[in-house]
Amino acid sequence: MHLTDMIQSNFPWVESPFFKEIIKTKNLNQQQEKLATDYNRDGYVVLSDFLPLDLIDRVRKDAEEFGFNKNYPIKTYRDEQRIQDFWQASEASRELAAYKPLLDLLSMLYGRESFPFQTLNFCVGSQQRAHSDTIHFSSLPAKFMCGVWVALEDVTEENGPLFYYPGSQRLPEYNFSQIKEGAKSTSYEDYKDYEDFMGEIVKVNGLEKKVFHAKKGDALIWSSNILHGGSPVLKEGSSRWSQVTHYFFKDCYYYTPMLSNMVTDELNLRNNLVNIATGKKVKPSYNGQKLSYLKTNKTQYIFNNPGNTTQSTFSLLLRNLFRKNK
Repeated sequence: MHLTDMIQSNFPWVESPFFKEIIKTKNLNQQQEKLATDYNRDGYVVLSDFLPLDLIDRVRKDAEEFGFNKNYPIKTYRDEQRIQDFWQASEASRELAAYKPLLDLLSMLYGRESFPFQTLNFCVGSQQRAHSDTIHFSSLPAKFMCGVWVALEDVTEENGPLFYYPGSQRLPEYNFSQIKEGAKSTSYEDYKDYEDFMGEIVKVNGLEKKVFHAKKGDALIWSSNILHGGSPVLKEGSSRWSQVTHYFFKDCYYYTPMLSNMVTDELNLRNNLVNIATGKKVKPSYNGQKLSYLKTNKTQYIFNNPGNTTQSTFSLLLRNLFRKNK
């Protein structure tokens, strides 16, 4: 096996430390090569005139007419700002998340088949503080996740544009094992501590902030670890219609660091992911290899050693029993 093949298997090639060598082995056209180079350097790329405007209009129409209509029942989470997994109620939202040319582009960048697993639709600016998606969505092997934000209307300084820090994807993937001294599992009640920590990370690294004044139909693809957020809404009552879709890639295990214990390696596995494009349940693996794992509590799991299944399972059972009796 060549070195580039080995590295590619455990890193998205576009984020590999050996990117400059790997790209020489790729059969890319000029446009693809520029996209990959920009993405490797900055952690994001902007696509203009890429998505059909009639699809953009349909997504916004659905969101306005029944997505944020309190009289219309939505089975997933909805509040005054956002709807999670609107694709389950809106065919247009599903089509945008599963737009084939976009899936193909993501698969080209990451070297694996991409699949959308979550949508978030906003009617106003999120005004979120700087964060990385890796605290919410992570994978084994690491970094096989990205987000795509799509403007459903023009965005100006007044209605809370996105901001991001180019190059910040090269920072460590911070989680609560670096933030808190204790070894307890964390929850979203601890999220402010994470935001405060990331605010300080931005300061000490002297990161340059950029603001995205998007035009209707623009799409911003961002790396899982790039720091980004939402600017303050300066004009009261202004809208900022948008859809964010989160994507994973084939042959990984998927988990939520925010709800995991990253000290003890007890992971909140996402075992019930659905591929929005196909409607089928995702079958996780580690580069095609199925791993066994033990449930240590209601929400967390710890992986087994595939080299000696019987012995490792027994060791994990004893370890779990010891924890419960402490």
